[in-house]
Amino acid sequence: MSQALIWASDNIDPAKTPSEIVLTEPYLMGSHASGTGAWVSGPEDVAPKEYFWGYNRMTTVKGLFAAGDGVGGSAHKFSSGSYAEGRLAGKAAVAYIMDNGAAPAPDQDQVEAIKAELWAPFASYEKGRTASTTEEINPNYLFPKMALHRLQKIMDEYAAGQGSQYITTEGMLTQGLARMKYLKEDLSKLAARDLHELMRCWEIWDRVWCAEAHMQHLLFRQETRWPGYYYRPDFPALDDQNWRVFVNSRWDAASRAWQLEKTPFLTNIP
Repeated sequence: MSQALIWASDNIDPAKTPSEIVLTEPYLMGSHASGTGAWVSGPEDVAPKEYFWGYNRMTTVKGLFAAGDGVGGSAHKFSSGSYAEGRLAGKAAVAYIMDNGAAPAPDQDQVEAIKAELWAPFASYEKGRTASTTEEINPNYLFPKMALHRLQKIMDEYAAGQGSQYITTEGMLTQGLARMKYLKEDLSKLAARDLHELMRCWEIWDRVWCAEAHMQHLLFRQETRWPGYYYRPDFPALDDQNWRVFVNSRWDAASRAWQLEKTPFLTNIP
């Protein structure tokens, strides 16, 4: 959609005049380019055994299901495909519940801790707002819009964004991940003045995790798999011999580190 804004602002009729191409906004390229998303079980009737673990569309987290763009932003999932996959995932989730009994009763202390965490941006604002005569400039907190601009700048400059001509390298990604670490530390000071900003606070956390995972994958895959979407001049070629594979990633909460590994790309699916 941003391309149409460029045509309008530059008075361009794309049928008559060539224009520059702006490929993405924000800078999370993987979804369109490579069908990235949660790693889920395939359907029993067509999935190889390596890609099936009991319930269609169940992620590697037992009992957690995903569908549509959540398991890969391929073109057929943007409209009716999302509804179809959602129906498949919903039926499989019901089957999981029927097979495994009712959902476990949650630990109420844990529930209360989660609620306190979710409402924390309100508390940050109320506690710190008197430290400055201007709400937007405060040493005690930052608002979600500020965090969004900071995230965009990191992804643009270090993760093959428009500002870097869709180019990134190992050095750029390493530096970008270091800056992402500092951003995550500062996000503990997110503040919200109303429910809309509270929603934006948690959207920022979602975007940051997606962005960090994206950079980790760009760094791990030592090739240029999707020329036109991004380029790695330190590994400029397509390398099917070593990288015609899926790349799976996990965040280990105990070690607070990413784990990435290659998974074979199977072609014997009926």
